[in-house]
Amino acid sequence: MIRWEAPLVAPAGIVLGTAIALATLMLMMKGPTGQGPYIPPLLYGSFAGAVVMLGLTAVTDPARAALRRETLEG
Repeated sequence: MIRWEAPLVAPAGIVLGTAIALATLMLMMKGPTGQGPYIPPLLYGSFAGAVVMLGLTAVTDPARAALRRETLEG
C-alpha cells in the first residue's frame, strides 16, 4: 500500500511545484526578455523521474525498517 501511495502523491507535488516555479519564473523572465522561460523537456523529465524515485525511497526504506522492527519485537 505504501509503495502505491508515493507514485500517486509525487505527481501532485510535481504539478504544484511546476505551477509555483512557472508563476515565479514568468514574472522574472517577462520583464527583462519579453519571453517566457524555456525548460528543456529532457531535463524536466529527468527531474520528475528523480522526484518519483526519491519519493519511493523516502517511503519504502522507513516502512521496511518499521516492519522489520515489528517482526523482531512481535
